[in-house]
Amino acid sequence: MSSDDDASSHVRVGVRIRPLTSKEISEGGKEVIDTNTFNRTVELSKRKFTYDSVFQSTIQNIQLYDNVSPPLLNAFLNGFNATVLAYGQTGSGKTYTMGSEARNEKLHDNDGLIPRFISDMFQSLMQRRKESEMALLQSSDSMDEKPKVNTSLVDFDLTASFLEVYGEDIYDLLVDETRTPLKLREGSNKEVVVKGLCQKRVTNASDAMNVLSTGTMNRTTASTLMNRTSSRSHAVFMVNLRQTTRSAEGVDV
Repeated sequence: MSSDDDASSHVRVGVRIRPLTSKEISEGGKEVIDTNTFNRTVELSKRKFTYDSVFQSTIQNIQLYDNVSPPLLNAFLNGFNATVLAYGQTGSGKTYTMGSEARNEKLHDNDGLIPRFISDMFQSLMQRRKESEMALLQSSDSMDEKPKVNTSLVDFDLTASFLEVYGEDIYDLLVDETRTPLKLREGSNKEVVVKGLCQKRVTNASDAMNVLSTGTMNRTTASTLMNRTSSRSHAVFMVNLRQTTRSAEGVDV
């Protein structure tokens, strides 16, 4: 995640220790995990494990986001795939960390990674487009002088999708009418695609949060000993970005 020790690595693994719940405390539970954020180690029953990042139970979601987000967001905006995967047993805090239950675009202190990525993504895209428009105007004002650099205007188009993997089946969380399993296929560029998956066009953070909220409400949940409203499935929220540069003459380049 945030470690710079191996900049060539495309996968970073971090561990977040969640605090004890009120139920666990009332039952006499005690913390048995020792963490060292400097050495990035976790020790349990005299066994020590080393990760790229270690986050103690006191860390807030906004601090976690500030640690994780910069390289991922920059990579995404520059045309690379960027993925955050939360893995852990039921009740370990995956949903809380990812923030998939957020309901609106206004960020709150406890909001997780997804709402914060969405907010910063649109802010960054709007800022890039604003800077390009200003550069284009400056270029137009100096038409009497031959510009040394061809100034371009950045435009962008985004779509969002939300799917659920339940058992061995894949379902579209944005389609209420049916629970028809979708099929995996190989695309024209040899990439794996989900045939028939709904792609919602989003133009701002509010649109994207509506997609996230709609999909979350359609997820399969059930009660477990660890979590009364456990998500009994895996979910994948995806945002696809297409950026277009246009020359001063309006030609796409």
